[in-house]
Amino acid sequence: MNYFEYVEPRTVHEACQFLKQHEEAKILAGGASLVVLQKNGFIRPSHLVNLKTIPGLDKIEQDEEGLRIGALNRHHDILSSPVIRKACPILIEAASNIATPPIRNMGTIGGNLCHGDPAADFPPPLIALGAKLTLVSVAGERIVPVETFFLDYYETVLSASEILTEIRIPSLRPRSSGSYSTLDQVTNATAIVAVAAVLSLDDDGTCTYAGVGLGGVASTPLAVGTAKEILVGRKIQEPEIDRVAKEARTICNPTGSVYASAEYRREMVYVLTRRALHGALKEIGG
Repeated sequence: MNYFEYVEPRTVHEACQFLKQHEEAKILAGGASLVVLQKNGFIRPSHLVNLKTIPGLDKIEQDEEGLRIGALNRHHDILSSPVIRKACPILIEAASNIATPPIRNMGTIGGNLCHGDPAADFPPPLIALGAKLTLVSVAGERIVPVETFFLDYYETVLSASEILTEIRIPSLRPRSSGSYSTLDQVTNATAIVAVAAVLSLDDDGTCTYAGVGLGGVASTPLAVGTAKEILVGRKIQEPEIDRVAKEARTICNPTGSVYASAEYRREMVYVLTRRALHGALKEIGG
């Protein structure tokens, strides 16, 4: 491991200023991915900027606009939060699928997103929930939809001097639920295919919101954008579910591996999309 300097900023602005002045610096959040990359020589940072010394980045708050999750919340914090369990239980499903207890006690939701792994567990449900990310730099703040945050394998829209500070999830109607379905190598391993579906129904069973996110089947996590067009404004039946599943299969672009061929992954997108939509409907009572 190379030598580096360790920095503890006290504010987000101070951290951004430092990152702008030191292009080879890297952010330390939980360190679950960073330390592995550093030990194996894939990155050689000049400085590590520890965000854990900045207050307020581990908040979990709910207001009239929705849920706000600080980027430094660990996976364990997501799992144990009564606020998240009530407002977005699909995130509990995703967090419980991540690695092992030691990693869940170390890794953060912000680090999980910024690592840019297309098979990470949080992006599909966040895409399905319509989440947006708050990115801060010395130039100010910008808000990006989570599905536009990812550019390619392990590459995001974050500039070298930007910091992800929070995840914003809009409020859903009372009759809302989600389901997260994965095809795994083994328990708590990176998913081969992951599908998240979130639905809202009005009192007569008409769909008022639909979101579907995919993971592990392209160079980035994907949003099935046509799910809204197909489902919203209708009482969801088998033909609509099948159309969304076929659309999900069409937009994915998986590669083969020792665990599953590209063709098998593509077919499992269809199967798991159907399963996730049925699961969400069952939770609502639709």
